[in-house]
Amino acid sequence: MHVTSWFAVKPPPLLLLTAAVLTLLMADSDCRQHDSQNKAAVKPLWAVEGEDIELPCNLKPNGSTDDEVTMVLWFKDEASIPLYSLDARAGDIYKAVHWAMSSSLGNRTYFQVDKTGHARLKVKAVAPHDQGVFRCRVDFANSPTHNYRINLTLIEPPSKPVIYDAQGREVTGVGGPFLEGYDLILTCQVSGGKPRPTVTWWQGDEMLDGIMEEPVAFGINPNSKFTINRLFIERVTRDLGGAKLECRAESGTHELVRRVVKKVPLEIYLKPAMVSVTLMEEEIFAGRPMTARCETWGSSPAARIVWRLGGLVIRESSLTTAQRSNSTASKMALVLDKSDDGKELTCRAENPRFPGGVLEMTKVLRVLYAPSASAELATGFNMEALREGDDIKFACNYHSNPEPTSIEWLHNDKLLQHNVEAGILLASSTLTLRELKLENSGSYSCLVRNIVGEARSQPINVYMKYTPRCKESHESQNLIASRGETLRLRCEIEADPRDGVRFSWTRNSSVGDVYAVSNPRAHTSSLEYTPRSDEDFGTLACWASNSVGRQKRPCVFNILPAKPPQSPSDCSIRNESSAMEVNCIPGSSGGLAQHFLLEVRGILDNATSLQLQQMMPQSDQGTAASSAAAAATSSLEITAAPLYLERADEPSFQLYGLLPGYNYTVAVYAENSQGRSEPHLIENVRVAESSLRRTPMSAESRFLGEIGSVMPDTRSIEGIAIIAGVILVTSAVFIGTGVVIGIVICRRRSRNDPTARQCVDSGPDDFTTPTYIAAQRIEPKIRYGHDKSRSQPHRASLYEAESRIEPDLLQQVDIDLQSS
Repeated sequence: MHVTSWFAVKPPPLLLLTAAVLTLLMADSDCRQHDSQNKAAVKPLWAVEGEDIELPCNLKPNGSTDDEVTMVLWFKDEASIPLYSLDARAGDIYKAVHWAMSSSLGNRTYFQVDKTGHARLKVKAVAPHDQGVFRCRVDFANSPTHNYRINLTLIEPPSKPVIYDAQGREVTGVGGPFLEGYDLILTCQVSGGKPRPTVTWWQGDEMLDGIMEEPVAFGINPNSKFTINRLFIERVTRDLGGAKLECRAESGTHELVRRVVKKVPLEIYLKPAMVSVTLMEEEIFAGRPMTARCETWGSSPAARIVWRLGGLVIRESSLTTAQRSNSTASKMALVLDKSDDGKELTCRAENPRFPGGVLEMTKVLRVLYAPSASAELATGFNMEALREGDDIKFACNYHSNPEPTSIEWLHNDKLLQHNVEAGILLASSTLTLRELKLENSGSYSCLVRNIVGEARSQPINVYMKYTPRCKESHESQNLIASRGETLRLRCEIEADPRDGVRFSWTRNSSVGDVYAVSNPRAHTSSLEYTPRSDEDFGTLACWASNSVGRQKRPCVFNILPAKPPQSPSDCSIRNESSAMEVNCIPGSSGGLAQHFLLEVRGILDNATSLQLQQMMPQSDQGTAASSAAAAATSSLEITAAPLYLERADEPSFQLYGLLPGYNYTVAVYAENSQGRSEPHLIENVRVAESSLRRTPMSAESRFLGEIGSVMPDTRSIEGIAIIAGVILVTSAVFIGTGVVIGIVICRRRSRNDPTARQCVDSGPDDFTTPTYIAAQRIEPKIRYGHDKSRSQPHRASLYEAESRIEPDLLQQVDIDLQSS
């Protein structure tokens, strides 16, 4: 046995050693006896291998506090020899003799007492073979011996945790995958460990599960060294995505804990958390490109985007997709048509590894397009049974987005307006025609407009059955007939249906004659009619009927008796480039074809007038007759026979070759098969100049004799000698007188007609200047002529219509001017 003094004092004397041994033997006997009585007083003490430990010992007596400790002995397990001893019988415990066994344990022990009275046996680097029950025996001077038992046990850490999934498979890497919203089950199992370990689940600093299960629940022997903890999470949330869980196995006490940890990262499949669809265009038009964008995030792994339009998947070739860790974006370009209006455009985000991990968003497309229209008969109307006087109603069916801005109706491409009086009623998308008339037949269509465009429906052709009516321009006819002349009257009508048309003729007379006729043609009836007396002239009416009804207004034929024509009126004479033009306005033709005659007669002296007086035509026309009577009583008379005669279809004539210096009377007649009208006379017409050349006469115009042979010759009145003398003697005086007379005449004219003032500046050689303009002359309102190029007015007329005011003087001036 080896004795060691920790205080480095000198070795005790032999006597002391002997006494100590004896004391130990006696103490061992006493200790055993006391141990049998205090076996329950054992305190556990856990230690960690390799660490320093302290074994406490209470040095206070149970009784008097003034008692002193004389001896402290430490025993291990059942050993009878103390492991360590302290001898304080000398009176000072702090100067007591320490003794320890010379062994592995004894060399690492030391008993220490501090000033507060706390005593403890320190053991360095505790080892597994140090485990056991240590007993501290304290002997007092006056008090009973106390024994304190301490069970030293080294803490044994458990084995590294093993984690299993719900199917019993060991999780060696990542746990899962687990699905969001589904259950999560993980089991952590450890073996060994002293004291028995606690197994818990942690997420960061938060404990998820601290309840351990019995091994029997997992089919493990309850007496085995396994400890387990099953983690159950009812519905996995998004918070666990990417998280790491820890299984902690801990052995020991709060002060001394041996912990073993196993971390397991979780793989959580997450559903898409959000999906959003954005239409890039505010308004979508049919036929124009549009762009849609879909974004989704929150899915793990990243979601796949599927586009659907109206339930049909859009091919991926038309998409542009970009993916990140947990987000996906897709862009799509489409060209829609009007059939896509109202369809649902759906963006569907799918987690390909998560059955049922789907989130989608739908947009209802509003596609704007031009209208489409169709017109039809409203319910209850039948085109086949439509008759004149019925009502009809049309409905315009359309498809339009947006709604139409206007709906219009067209009849034969002409816009209809609402008109109650005309029976045209427009309301919303319908058209109603009241009391149909034949002019309502034709095509009807509706025109629908919106902000995108317009559309016109296919026309509906409206046809109706109607009673007969006169063909256009055949409603009324005026027919001229002579007595005994047979007329062929042709009555033409229009009707629907065309079959079964019957005709009848009536005459507007006191008797009310009715003529039943047959109609070889469906729409035409002919009647031969001969008026034989005045009573036979009047009105004939043609009536027709069909299955719809009788004609409402007959076709009228007015039979008028033929009459001689009326005289032409408003005749005037106008100069043209090479002839005299006579134009008149024709009067009534008497109902027959008429033509016109022009006669020219000369005015003669008294001698010739006596021979022709009885041949002169008589007239009863107002002014013309009175003018002729005045001429007959004057010194000159009108020739009995016409000098010139012309026939024409219109009252427009051109005269050539009349000699100047003489007065003429022009008469214009109208003539038909019933006779000749009274003449229209133009009197006192004089030719002012002889420069006109005579043109060949047509077959309808001719001279009836040589004008020179019937007109007076100045050489037969005056002899050549007398004329020559008068000219030589009076030439100077006469010329002067002529000038004075010309000035006087011009001044008179200037007072009556401002245009006559031109003659003041005219010379004696201006033969185109008329010497007199009749005050009663009337220019024609309408001229008839065959050659329009000759209807332009000349500067002055070559012919004059004179009054009989100072006839001798005017005639003499005219002759003198011609002689010069």
